[in-house]
Amino acid sequence: MALCVRKAREPCYGPLANYKQPSGWLAVAASPARLLLLSTMLLMLPAVHGMGLAATVPSKIEPVHHRWTRSEAMDPNGLYTLDWHIDQKDIVFTATANTRGFMGLGFSHRSEHMAGSDLVLVWVDDRTGKPNVLDCHGSKDNHHMPVQDDTQNYHIESGFQNLTHTSVTFRRALETCDPHDVIIGSDTMKILWSYGDRDPVAGSLKGHSGNRGARSIHFLGPMFRRPADALQRDDLRQWDVTVKNVSIDTSMDTLYWCKILKAPTLREKHHIIGYEALLTKESSTKQPLVHHMTLFECSTNSYPGSDPNSWDVWVKSSGAVCNSNLLTPRDWDSCITPVATWGVGASGQFLPEHIGIPIGGDKGAPKYYMLEVHYDNPRAKRVLDHSGFRIHYTRHVRKHDAGMMISGVSVSDTQMIPPGQKLYRNVGICGPSCTGAVFPAEGINIVSAALHSHVAGRKMKLRHVRDGKELPRIVEDDNYNHNFQQVRQLENETSVLPGDYLITDCAYETVGRRRPTLGGYSTKQEMCLSFITYYPKIELAGCYSMTPVKEFFETFGVFQFYAMNMTDVENLFLYNGNILDLLPTTVFPNFAPGGDVDDEQNQLAIKALQNAKDYSVIDEEDVLYKESILNKLIISDPVEFHDRTFLSHLNQLPWSEPLFTRRVEQSILTGKHMTFCRVSSDSISVASEIFKYPVFDTFVKAPSQCPYHLFMEFADHTSAATKQMSSTKLLVLFLLILYRRFCTGDYH
Repeated sequence: MALCVRKAREPCYGPLANYKQPSGWLAVAASPARLLLLSTMLLMLPAVHGMGLAATVPSKIEPVHHRWTRSEAMDPNGLYTLDWHIDQKDIVFTATANTRGFMGLGFSHRSEHMAGSDLVLVWVDDRTGKPNVLDCHGSKDNHHMPVQDDTQNYHIESGFQNLTHTSVTFRRALETCDPHDVIIGSDTMKILWSYGDRDPVAGSLKGHSGNRGARSIHFLGPMFRRPADALQRDDLRQWDVTVKNVSIDTSMDTLYWCKILKAPTLREKHHIIGYEALLTKESSTKQPLVHHMTLFECSTNSYPGSDPNSWDVWVKSSGAVCNSNLLTPRDWDSCITPVATWGVGASGQFLPEHIGIPIGGDKGAPKYYMLEVHYDNPRAKRVLDHSGFRIHYTRHVRKHDAGMMISGVSVSDTQMIPPGQKLYRNVGICGPSCTGAVFPAEGINIVSAALHSHVAGRKMKLRHVRDGKELPRIVEDDNYNHNFQQVRQLENETSVLPGDYLITDCAYETVGRRRPTLGGYSTKQEMCLSFITYYPKIELAGCYSMTPVKEFFETFGVFQFYAMNMTDVENLFLYNGNILDLLPTTVFPNFAPGGDVDDEQNQLAIKALQNAKDYSVIDEEDVLYKESILNKLIISDPVEFHDRTFLSHLNQLPWSEPLFTRRVEQSILTGKHMTFCRVSSDSISVASEIFKYPVFDTFVKAPSQCPYHLFMEFADHTSAATKQMSSTKLLVLFLLILYRRFCTGDYH
């Protein structure tokens, strides 16, 4: 619902009602966006009503509950491994290291330092052979010495040591109610590890050891591995899909590069059962410049007049810049169905034993794939890149064909996060117009999801709504780390039925930013996407939504632009939103007849972009803002805003006023959404739909049983002076207040 409902020449009511234009304005621009081209006609299918694409009603495939134990190497050399599983409300660890001394673990939300972290030390006594555990925390005053907790919440299960190794099994509650213990839940956490060659000395915990490190981790949920069975493992085949000699120069901050690859020749259907990332690392930092990668299936007969022979020519090419009408052959737009995805900090994904993604065999099976690689180079490094995936596949076909789809906010300038915000939400909705038309009658089962946003992302969740009620969150991370985008595999697979809603809900923090952050491909812009692995496989590649263009502008009190009516503006967003299409001073070489991509022409095109009048290697953000669609739209109506670009109008709004910002946020969240259902088959067409945000009962997690969390909420509202008190004194004060309220009957 728009915040401003305008009648002829009547004043505007809403967040802008009392807003006065400041004396000056700053003309800055937003990021470019390329919206997915979507079909506009709904195919009338000869199917029973309510059955989606299914002509018969198969029996429901029951989702699987996975019993699991995880094992992760803490250090790069595998000298320290940690195994764990969940036992009701406890987590059971087994730490094993190449030492006869102690092993240490630490838990924190974001910090990689010992100070303030939740710590535990385990060892086997050299004299008695008895395993020991010590519950500690990092001192904020002494960064090198753990402090023993008053309450010991860890319990030894077993332990031993031999001539070279020590192994200790111990447990603790996921939620201990100890102020010094971190809750172990579904959020991303930092795990600190260390080990030393001696046992801790009685009365002293010094000698924390030089063997230490930290990494991000998801504790709750399985991590499927390649088959352990020797016969299945020996039968696995590998297909390496990588780019070739992509030159990343110091002047390139953000680059999306696409490469066409031909599938291995397989007469019979095989199953992809997993994939890993192959990453080229920059020499000085020992880190890759790749931010994320996706491998897509391609359809070779999507467009009339397409030359099938062009695909073999493209396979021999090194690739082209993605998402450009000028640089990318049109046929590549048919490469839309994901089969593998990787984000920064992740390792890859292996599938559970009952599913596999089909490859090869059938006459209609994809013969070509497209690898899309996003390079992020803010530190101006130089590298010759060969990154990609190692695909593991087998001739032993599993029980179910699996697929992958993308859901969330369509990449567009209509995704907007104001500056200076502690948390601001965007949502992408996959609604009944898609799930009801494409999902089979028995539904699909989700086995994993990878959440993807950029630098401003702080919280992400994949929500599930059915019949006016929100079901338990499929994936939820209130401590999202954009540098750790590991696929989240589910302990309990989630069944999604036709007519259900899938909502990707993202919250961003922009406290240090002075300009609005818009949706886009650069890490300085934002995304809100879920990459969902599911079965049985259907003809669905993506399900997205965006704020309808007209409603987006009217939310901010703008109704018309010079030289373009609103229909033209909508078409500009939907079909012509790429930054390269908005550089009239740049001339790019044309492709050869037949769609051939010439490597030399690609390099000339990139150089032409770099030599363009408005090109800058100093600040990519300024270039993106200046070339944004929103910076090219000049307001004509209403008159009080006329002659300023829409982007400069956004910059002048009072984002520092919380009431105004919350009203804008709620108006966009609960207003109209335009949803797109993108299918991979050219025989299916599903119309886009505009609808209001669904009304449903929100899922509420069970409240904490720990009084300490009530105390923390209380402490958050106390004065600054009170916050200087020690946690123990504050807890005593809080319990005294709680006791008084209970005794006087004021506590409810």
